[in-house]
Amino acid sequence: MSPDTKDSITPTPRERELMMLIARGLQNKNIAYELKISENTVRAHIGNIMRKYRLHNRTQIAIVYALKAAPLSPRRDPIRSGASPAEVKPVQVLAQNPQVPTVPE
Repeated sequence: MSPDTKDSITPTPRERELMMLIARGLQNKNIAYELKISENTVRAHIGNIMRKYRLHNRTQIAIVYALKAAPLSPRRDPIRSGASPAEVKPVQVLAQNPQVPTVPE
């Protein structure tokens, strides 16, 4: 198997900055304002990032940014730390105890 090209590609500092703003949910006009560039330049950067990483939408850009910005450490990743499958809690168990407060209806 060949290594995944997305892992071997490194974004430029400007691309990283743009990816962070996309991950924060900013629109192109707000990204342009933040970076003091035109919306056309923002669109060009987004197109370059999508081609570079072979992505199809902004959500995928945000995911790639999140994975590159904060990779899991072996201590926080139970699978990589060698924990047996019995020790790893299923997502369903974690979903039963949400930590997010809900709004009363």
